[in-house]
Amino acid sequence: MKHVRIRIRGIVQGVGFRPFVYQLAQRHHIFGWVRNDTEGVLICAEGADDEISAFVREIRDNPPPLSSIRSITSLQAEEMGYDCFTIEMSELSTERFTFLPPDVAVCEECLREFFCEEDRRYWYPFITCTNCGPRFSMVSDIPYDRSNTAMSGFTMCDLCQVEYANPLDRRFHTQPNACPACGPRISLCCPDGSLITDAIASVVSMTLDFLGDGRIIAIKGVGGYLLACDATSDSAVAELRRRKARSFKPFAIMAGSIDKIERFLRVSDAERDLLNSKERPIVIVKERDPYVSRHVAPSLSYQGVMLPYTPFQHLLFSRNRDMVLVMTSGNVSDEPIIFRDDDAFCLLGDIADYIVLFDREILAPSDDSIICVEEGIPFFIRRSRGFVPAPFHTVKTTAHILATGGDLKSSFALAKDDAIVMSQYLGDLASPSGNELYRRTIDHFKQVYDFSPEVIVSDMHPGYYTTFFADELESEGLRREAVQHHHAHIASVIEDCHLQGKVIGLAFDGTGYGPDGTLWGSEFIIADKREFKRIAHFSSFHLPGGESAIRDVWKIGVSLLFSRYGSSIPDIYNHPQLEAVLEIVQKGIHSPLTCSIGRIFDGISSILGLSERISTEAEAAMLLEEAALRGRESVVEPFEIPFERGETIVLKTDELTGYIVDLMERKQRREDIAYAFHRAIALSAVRISEIIRDDSGLNDVALSGGVFQNRLLLNLIVRGLREKEFDIYTPANVPFNDGCIALGQLAVAEEILRDA
Repeated sequence: MKHVRIRIRGIVQGVGFRPFVYQLAQRHHIFGWVRNDTEGVLICAEGADDEISAFVREIRDNPPPLSSIRSITSLQAEEMGYDCFTIEMSELSTERFTFLPPDVAVCEECLREFFCEEDRRYWYPFITCTNCGPRFSMVSDIPYDRSNTAMSGFTMCDLCQVEYANPLDRRFHTQPNACPACGPRISLCCPDGSLITDAIASVVSMTLDFLGDGRIIAIKGVGGYLLACDATSDSAVAELRRRKARSFKPFAIMAGSIDKIERFLRVSDAERDLLNSKERPIVIVKERDPYVSRHVAPSLSYQGVMLPYTPFQHLLFSRNRDMVLVMTSGNVSDEPIIFRDDDAFCLLGDIADYIVLFDREILAPSDDSIICVEEGIPFFIRRSRGFVPAPFHTVKTTAHILATGGDLKSSFALAKDDAIVMSQYLGDLASPSGNELYRRTIDHFKQVYDFSPEVIVSDMHPGYYTTFFADELESEGLRREAVQHHHAHIASVIEDCHLQGKVIGLAFDGTGYGPDGTLWGSEFIIADKREFKRIAHFSSFHLPGGESAIRDVWKIGVSLLFSRYGSSIPDIYNHPQLEAVLEIVQKGIHSPLTCSIGRIFDGISSILGLSERISTEAEAAMLLEEAALRGRESVVEPFEIPFERGETIVLKTDELTGYIVDLMERKQRREDIAYAFHRAIALSAVRISEIIRDDSGLNDVALSGGVFQNRLLLNLIVRGLREKEFDIYTPANVPFNDGCIALGQLAVAEEILRDA
């Protein structure tokens, strides 16, 4: 006989790990016990040597589907003489660091019960089991016991308790376990809070009737409220846009089946797998035929689509299989997703005609994740529900480090031991409610992960809220590090792809504060996790009016033209306030310098007449990309942007502007000019990368920055780099955009601490 203590760390709580171990123990004639604690799962096992080996091997090779094992360690111990195998109560261990599972879609077994009229959970919208349903959104602390979840106020009935206590039942210790007799209830209400009905059949039928009449419904989901309306109704979608003050930013849609989606969208195999995955993200898919309202994604040929992931969503679509709904975040424009019921009545009352809610709290709000697929490779646009808080493996850290991230597409991250945990997408931090959610979520992570930051790392931008937050913690005695924005972008790829040594980094984005006090954003750097050197960038131009130019992109167009032509701007461009802006640029009044590619996209979009004033970030660039996707490659001759070599290589932005104006004066199609613009940047990016390789001997290229969410530009640059036999690295588990910044900040800070 052999006696071992087995420690398992990872996502091993709330995923059916203990009943899985229990059943394995029965099969291999193992005696002892298994329990949860604040480190993960601990097993005491006695049995024949070969059976113990097979037992451990099967745990490692075939764990439960929602689990993720980070480590298994075994220690020989003194034999205790156990005569059975039991599941023990959870305990607090000396160390507190276990990992929570993400929220996932309801599983097929639960759906079969859900739609079976003889089952006691027939049409019960909170049906779940150990293999599916809410986890992260309802946990307040570890270990993962019911008392530490949003279900603590719901006492299980006798039938549910029997399931919960039976190790052979798939609902064994499923903390959200409930039924109509003892669990949460769903209600349909008016915006003033008055109840219409709480009978599930009536809630469903009335919700469908209201949607069919063109009404807007706020529906409480896993991570917050979603706003729903008929996606095929121009009037309903236009009214939602008006009420939400969201004139351009695309809405996500939901359909009941892949078959329905494929009637109007071109779904690849990789996109189909993502849509059907347990994470159920929004997937950006190319339109096949016009079907939904043009107001869903104005002027764009891609749609963000997802399949149902909650029982209530499945129920709605089971009653109307041909339906396609807008399912967009329930918030006021530029504010965080609303997850509290009181806030829903207060803040969504002017948007939604009716509200569907339930009486279980959401403790950790999260938006839906968004993914796009290029050449079969998935890329995050937003990493949130379904994926957070799955950890990243890293080299063991010497301190608890908190990375505050950026102010746009915000997420933070913490490093402890050999793991990094990133927060869900928290949106932009330009509002008091965004700031409150940011602080609240940090406090939540500190509680759940027993995390007390010793080092705080932030962006260098002095105006960021995240920098202010880091300043605040530094004043309390924490060690402080600051990481340049584009270094963080490239370091995130190095960390995500587990690269060693230096890389050529292309960091293309909208705004990043440079050490020289200007706004960077077209960076060619040589970097590792410790340091970086700026090698090349586009030449700078003015932002007339500062931040206002980011909205009034026509001002950037004026600035680009001024850089090329001075005050003698060609007749192709005119605006009532042209002279006033020219004067601001000429005198340098409130016109900071930038070299941002994101701003170049904005300005060229304006020069081509595609946009004048934007309502949401990247709107002008998206319209420029959309035009380019309709452009013809062979019509316009290729153009490589001239550059000067000095202390750094400077690509001449004014020459690029002149190239575009020349094509316009030659009466080329706008779509062809837009394509030529993309190709010019791609050709030049590859050329500069070759020069850096020749000088440095480096062949690894890392791409990061929100501009790479432009499908066409990404494909052109990747194709060009491949032709020149570079090794190319892109983010795998974080977005190109600023949602990756916290990971990069942590990677740099860890390296600095190791060198200290």
